[in-house]
Amino acid sequence: MHFNIKNIVYFVVLVLINCKIAAQAKTNSNNLNKNRPNIIILLADDLGYADVGYNGCKDIPTPNIDALASNGVTFSNGYVTGAVCGPTRAGLMTGRYQQKFGSERNPGPRKKTQEVKVGVPLTETFISTRLKEIGYKTACFGKWHLGGESGDKDLYPLNRGFDKFFGFLEGAALYIDPENKEKKYMRNNDELAIEEEYYTDAITRESISFINRNKNNSFFLYVPYNAVHAPLQATDEYLKLFDTIKNPKRRLLAAMNFAMDKSIGEILSALKENGIEENTLIFFLSDNGGKPTGNFSSNLPLRGEKNQFYEGGIHIPFVVQWKNNFPQNIIYDKPVSSLDIMPTIMRAVGLTIDKNWSIDGVDMTSVVRGENEDYLHAELFWKQGKHFAARNKEWKIVKMGDQIELFNLINDPYETTDLSEKNPKEKKKLLAAYTQWNKKNIPAQYGYGNKTEFPYKVIRTRRTALKR
Repeated sequence: MHFNIKNIVYFVVLVLINCKIAAQAKTNSNNLNKNRPNIIILLADDLGYADVGYNGCKDIPTPNIDALASNGVTFSNGYVTGAVCGPTRAGLMTGRYQQKFGSERNPGPRKKTQEVKVGVPLTETFISTRLKEIGYKTACFGKWHLGGESGDKDLYPLNRGFDKFFGFLEGAALYIDPENKEKKYMRNNDELAIEEEYYTDAITRESISFINRNKNNSFFLYVPYNAVHAPLQATDEYLKLFDTIKNPKRRLLAAMNFAMDKSIGEILSALKENGIEENTLIFFLSDNGGKPTGNFSSNLPLRGEKNQFYEGGIHIPFVVQWKNNFPQNIIYDKPVSSLDIMPTIMRAVGLTIDKNWSIDGVDMTSVVRGENEDYLHAELFWKQGKHFAARNKEWKIVKMGDQIELFNLINDPYETTDLSEKNPKEKKKLLAAYTQWNKKNIPAQYGYGNKTEFPYKVIRTRRTALKR
């Protein structure tokens, strides 16, 4: 082949131009990633409404959660979409009511058809997937509870948009199980042989390591602690801090709660040390209310608890912090939902929500910044089996037994007085709204129901529980 000087010069120039274009594209991409905020969701498990300092807790200090509140926006009427763990996580991760895709119950031992995979169906797209598609590094460290307990690896975190996973798939695990005798502790898709740290501390260790490794990348870190879900277990180091609490069960809960708050403080410190705190959007909330007779938490003065649609089961501690972007030390008192986290994140990272996503949440940015005084939701809804609830700006209906009760949450936030007989029109209006909403839902596809509801038994390949 014959080359002349002109051809060689042309070739060299072309290569240099292409290299410059590629370098510029890489620079633009890096700048874009640097401008996008990091996202962290800190999710407590069965945390009592009254068990954080900013809500008045006296016997358990939570200085780091309180710091998030003072440096951000507190939602005094913050809700999750369910009263138990799995369903609320399904709503949180998708921004859609979990009843729309059959995940209104916890992953359980029975399912509706033989073909059902026990977990959030693959037709649903998680926050993690949407962020990974635009270049975010993604990790989930903690309790999953969104599928995979039956051995369906396509429901594991690494197949739902996460690059890294450290945690367990089930609804609960021991906090102290150094040899992993329960066979629950996992790293990515594999069981761990050993984990010597108290599990709350181990989750935090992994989270800080991820932050340190990705300080120059845009990242999404989902930290679903299993604290303070049963079983009640704490180290002597944490327990000795609460010798003044006489009830031994409450003392255990206090130690677990304190360990989680300490962990959150360590994650916040890692952000500061890496110089990325102000470019990190942080959400903190609980997956549902506490269970006073189970983990000895407190929801007072709210009525009810986990597994119930009274306020104590679904009205939770909920805070957002994004320094220099959202105001500080503000209390927003109109209802918001965990559904709203997903669209708020999409707005923050510059993604437009497609109508085909059928998102039920609403971007909170305008109300958080005080630019919009409207209510984000005309109504909010809850359903699990035969139990349901609905609320609007003022009124709420609850069906937890045979009767449908009506409460005025403005005048009676603790649901002490049923006003069904005095205000039948309000009850009828909310019931009609709930009925219309429920028409868009499908039956639960799995859970702990009876053989009539769920005819097929699930082979649970991964559940090994030691004596509590």
